Amino acid sequence: MAFPCPLCGAVSRVRTSRMLSAATKENYYNCSNDDCCHQFKTLEGEPITLAQPIHGGARIPPERLRTLPGLSPSPRQALIVTPGRLRHRVLG
Repeated sequence: MAFPCPLCGAVSRVRTSRMLSAATKENYYNCSNDDCCHQFKTLEGEPITLAQPIHGGARIPPERLRTLPGLSPSPRQALIVTPGRLRHRVLG
């Protein structure tokens, strides 16, 4: 992923990233401009649904849900989709 350097505007590339929570990611960047070499971080998070899933009433099987490293799988349903509504629970 690329992001413009806030100092010089050159393309910066992700050096590394880490999950702070189930919905927030911290990205660390390095500027590609050799005269700048700025290092910075950004926060990415809180996804907003732009379109409902195609199959509005379908349930996603638990084995298809993404889990974060170090967390044990939860037997509870994390994503419940009903026609016209999306309910989201953070596993923990």
